[in-house]
Amino acid sequence: MKYIYVFLFVLVGLYCAHTFAADSASDEALSKQEKEISNNCNLEARNALVHGDMALVEKVCTQAIKEIEKSHADKEVLVNPIMNLAFSYTLTGRFEKATPLYTRARNIREKLYGADSRELREIDDMIRKQEEMKRQHKQ
Repeated sequence: MKYIYVFLFVLVGLYCAHTFAADSASDEALSKQEKEISNNCNLEARNALVHGDMALVEKVCTQAIKEIEKSHADKEVLVNPIMNLAFSYTLTGRFEKATPLYTRARNIREKLYGADSRELREIDDMIRKQEEMKRQHKQ
């Protein structure tokens, strides 16, 4: 089952690589510390399976969310650590923790880009993939 998650992680990562990246306009408004926190979140989330330390991913991404939302609440740049944390929870089968995060990221993007946007469809795709993983996890 672990290999299925690894395979899905790689596929989804390749498909949605830019989902986990903050846009350049938002990036410019970040302080040096916020950029470092966001980059650490990216690195930890992407390397979680290699290192097997999901607790560290949770810590780093949660810290990034808290730090960035202080000055950038409901902005695109906040979607990055939220999605990293949500996907990490999905990979570890903690779907009940992932779902509200996907919903939060979805709400931010819908507010920013509209209901028919490509950016919103990316998150909807991730939510569908989580549902598939939930079904596989139950089997």
